[in-house]
Amino acid sequence: MSLLSLKSVRAGYGSADIIQGVDLNVVPAETVALLGPNGAGKSTLLKAIAGVARVSSGSVTFDGQSLTALSPAERAAAGVAFLPQDRNVFRTLSVAENLAVSAWGCADAAARIEEVLRLLPNLSALMRKPAGRLSGGQRQMVALAMALMARPRILLVDEPTAGLSPRLVGETLDLLLGLAQAGLGILIVEQNARAALTRVQRALILVDGKVVRSGAASDLAAEPDFGRLFFGEAA
Repeated sequence: MSLLSLKSVRAGYGSADIIQGVDLNVVPAETVALLGPNGAGKSTLLKAIAGVARVSSGSVTFDGQSLTALSPAERAAAGVAFLPQDRNVFRTLSVAENLAVSAWGCADAAARIEEVLRLLPNLSALMRKPAGRLSGGQRQMVALAMALMARPRILLVDEPTAGLSPRLVGETLDLLLGLAQAGLGILIVEQNARAALTRVQRALILVDGKVVRSGAASDLAAEPDFGRLFFGEAA
């Protein structure tokens, strides 16, 4: 059974629909990549699922429940965590304070922090450091930890490797893959298509708000003319 299901979704901002009728499914413990050129609508699609962008038509369901009428906070409480690309940590706060903010109002905040540190043990040594003084890769780990504080069932991750070194790109994607193997569903927007396709199970290529190709990651990676496919020229 699908954990997340989109059917004929059109979405955007104001009166403009950037997403033009997208179908998408993610099952538990699966990692799915959204690929495509800049401006294709990939981030808008994640925001539509998270409740940040307007859905004008179609359906978005999570574990069989419609998300359409739910606020972003209600979607997060239901188990949908959105990890944006930018401004995803409080730079003046320490790592520990960032996690505490994410657990605000939770009676078991300390237990949640312990759970996250077991998943991301490298954070333990950084707890007292201001997030703004960390490296880009470390800040991404803090942002991921903040998302995990909600104990989500699915993660929507927007460009987690942007600006990272090639080594950190691989480490970050491997970390997400490990979380999926632990049971999370993960939908990831990623510009480093080749690196993503070696790690995810399935991928969709989005061009001008439409899915032009989808399938097993290994099949898409084996396309002899992947560059043209990526930009929609071979759709």
